[in-house]
Amino acid sequence: MSKTKSLADLITDLQEENESLQFLKKLFNQACKVEFGCDVKTIHQMIEKQRLYEQRGAEKQGQPSTFSQSEM
Repeated sequence: MSKTKSLADLITDLQEENESLQFLKKLFNQACKVEFGCDVKTIHQMIEKQRLYEQRGAEKQGQPSTFSQSEM
């Protein structure tokens, strides 16, 4: 039989997991800054601008866009 945890124990476990994930998120952001010179948010913005640029170029040539909304 599995032992059930109390609500307080579950909350504590979730808080610890959240702290760990937040720490890893900060490390990843730092790694991106070191490797690429910008943070994760800026990288996402750059990718979105490139996607829009390519989409507009394809539309001007009368071709379907490279990316669909479902891919994002």
